[in-house]
Amino acid sequence: MQKIKKELLLFNRIVCILLLMTIMFCSCNSENVISPGTKGSNISVTVVYAANYSPVKDAVVFTYPATKQGVTDASGKVLLSNMKPGVYEVYANLDGYGSGKTNVEVLINSFQEICIYLKYDETIPVAPEIEVLLPTLPANFSIGEKITFSFNVTDLKSSYNEIAVVVSSNLDGILLETKPNSSNNVKFETSTLSKGKHTISITATNKDSYSATKTIEISTIAPSNIVLESATKTSQGILLQWQKYTNTDFKRYEVYRTENQTSVGQMIASFSDADTVQYLDKLPLLVSETYYYVRIINTEDQYRNSNQIKVIEPAGKVWNYRISDAVHHPTEPIIYIIDSTTTRLIAIDYVNQTELNIRNLEGSIGKMDIGDNGLGVEVYVPNESGFIHCYSANNLSLVTSIITGQNTNFVATNGNGYIAASLVRSGGVTEFATYSRSNGTVITAPAISRYAGGMRFVPNTDNVIAISTGISPIDMNYYELNSLGELLLHQSDKYHGTYPLDPNIFRISSNGEFVVTARTGAVYSAASELYKGMIDRGNLEFSDFAFGNDDNIFYAGTSNRNSIQIVRYPQLTRSDEILIKGFPKFLFYFNGNVISVSRTTQNANTYIFERIPVE
Repeated sequence: MQKIKKELLLFNRIVCILLLMTIMFCSCNSENVISPGTKGSNISVTVVYAANYSPVKDAVVFTYPATKQGVTDASGKVLLSNMKPGVYEVYANLDGYGSGKTNVEVLINSFQEICIYLKYDETIPVAPEIEVLLPTLPANFSIGEKITFSFNVTDLKSSYNEIAVVVSSNLDGILLETKPNSSNNVKFETSTLSKGKHTISITATNKDSYSATKTIEISTIAPSNIVLESATKTSQGILLQWQKYTNTDFKRYEVYRTENQTSVGQMIASFSDADTVQYLDKLPLLVSETYYYVRIINTEDQYRNSNQIKVIEPAGKVWNYRISDAVHHPTEPIIYIIDSTTTRLIAIDYVNQTELNIRNLEGSIGKMDIGDNGLGVEVYVPNESGFIHCYSANNLSLVTSIITGQNTNFVATNGNGYIAASLVRSGGVTEFATYSRSNGTVITAPAISRYAGGMRFVPNTDNVIAISTGISPIDMNYYELNSLGELLLHQSDKYHGTYPLDPNIFRISSNGEFVVTARTGAVYSAASELYKGMIDRGNLEFSDFAFGNDDNIFYAGTSNRNSIQIVRYPQLTRSDEILIKGFPKFLFYFNGNVISVSRTTQNANTYIFERIPVE
């Protein structure tokens, strides 16, 4: 018997503890707990998040049938006092989060505590719902400007004519008292809001006297409207033109560029002179489309955005090629590329951004050249099958093929009637040879002692500079020929790899004085192959070089920066840079412009063709 008594005592203690914990959980021990002895019938409502049981502040609490409405405090509590006896559904709603409900029976002169668990994204409509359509945000207007309000008000238990709507301003008081129309919409205009920052409250009350309120912020100290009139593609970039702001509260213009209509985008220019009404975006985005707008900021530091204008392919056409080689027509704005993905030779008019002609190729293609050897301008394309194919530059038709009999990986011509070639023997050793363009016969027979590779003619001479590919270390080779293409002299540099050389990245100055090569920008004299030094480059890496009319200045494209560096010779210092849209891979000089075949990103296989004025 004593054991049973002890077990009953323990059981009663556990029940008491559980009951106490339940009361503490629901009541949250608020400082405003109502005593059960309070006169009248009262409900203490605690609202907590169902996810973590923490209290919910500013939740609106209703009952149905309709009696009281309240808002929870920081402890998640609200008191519904002087309730009539009866059975009620008690709702809680937090705008933008969710709702919850529970049932309670109210007795005469009773005090009850209940908990409501708020569930995310669950809606239990008791009060009207308000959907603001106009004005759009940010709602910034100038003083006296007409403002259009439009909002929908709906309620499941009230028809449109049973809903009372009041629109008010914290500065100007009541603006409108009305009811929604049959489409549950309220729409009106005003131009009389006073100057300042207004909090506009829209309150809708249904037939059960439950109400909901939405607020929006409206400023009437913003600038007046500004119009972006045009965004025009030019050869230099996107030219923007906007309407001049004439009000006396002008502070500055800001020009923005964005990839979509909804984001703020990037500010690309700012002007504090009201007379400045145009801007040239020299470096537009490498995207299929972009949007521009102008922001006007006034002396109140308020702003207004202009209309947006969309520009298709702002940086020019983006080409989906894998370009392994490129040459420029000697007299026309045409670049010929090898697309290694499809093994095609393609002629591109980069001014009009169009493909002119396409030629399918076969086999493994080497580095090509272009020139006129008395038969019209031709593109010479070597391949591994032992041929140099000669294509008309006009339409890329095959004119003839010169048989080399060996894998041919580089060719070069100076327009004197013959073609120099680098031939690859077994084991990767390369040979130098020349061929007559008119009949394809060999002039200088291949010789294993004459290591060749990437090659270019010294301008206005019959001499060739070649950088070897088949031996290690890499050598620079000098070949002196006569006007018939016959070899007179061959010599190799004395450094044998001490300084950087790259058969795929090298150019010779227009006056034939020096050679610049490799990602590091190593410079050598052309005739003597004497090493002169490297370009002061920091962490830049070069991809190609171009020479204009002044040989004391040349241009270096950078593979790890979207730029062209301006280099002075013989100092080998960079005096300036030109930022461009893409990352240059091939450079050419033509009619006062540097033409860049540029990657859209540092390692992309998509390209654009850029013209950069330098003279």
